[in-house]
Amino acid sequence: MLSYFSNDRIRVLNKLKNPCIFILLMAVFSLWFNNILVGFFIAICITVFISGIFKGREEKRLYRLHHQLIDLIGHINIMLRAGKTLRYIFLNAWPKFEPPLGTYLKEVAENIEINPDLEEILEIFEKRSGSNEVKLITSGLKICNRIGGDMVQVLNSVSSTLRQNLKSRSRLNTLVLQSKYSANIISLFPIIALIMLYAFYGDIIMDFFSSGAGIIVLIAGGILELTGIIFMKKIIEAGS
Repeated sequence: MLSYFSNDRIRVLNKLKNPCIFILLMAVFSLWFNNILVGFFIAICITVFISGIFKGREEKRLYRLHHQLIDLIGHINIMLRAGKTLRYIFLNAWPKFEPPLGTYLKEVAENIEINPDLEEILEIFEKRSGSNEVKLITSGLKICNRIGGDMVQVLNSVSSTLRQNLKSRSRLNTLVLQSKYSANIISLFPIIALIMLYAFYGDIIMDFFSSGAGIIVLIAGGILELTGIIFMKKIIEAGS
């Protein structure tokens, strides 16, 4: 129950993270420039940039987890051949792996000690990790646990699939990496230009953005900037 609560809480926090960052940045820049529209424009651009950083960190976590899962399958197969049970393996596997996998396996071990339902614990593992690769492994384990079968052979098949997927992901990451950097630079360029103009022509710039024409220019520029960022991200996501 605690693991479900923690997982739900983490999902809620992840959903609220970007709106909270945007509100904070908008408040800071609106007070700094004494202009809500300028603060709104800068806050959106920086929030998009920061969300890209968070997404990049999440992709690195999943990529590292993918590598570790292949090692985990090898460890499980060795222990199964040695006559160990699946419950015993999960109870003792976590010290052998660094985060992120080691963290999730430690939670699995803690839950096994208080919950006899292994399938329920594996489902928590799936949701906590947020990884399709983990779901692939746990699905194989649950099927073998329900209807029997050669668990070692099933895990070997899963391991082969994970290795092929990892090779494909590595090639795609190489192709889209430059595009991601370009998108981040482009998303920040208008903000840098605006701040530099403010640094050299502060009063003139703020008077302009306080006028009707300046407001129209700022709104149009913000819409174009956001449209460009969205299109770039869609293109990158389609390529990856």
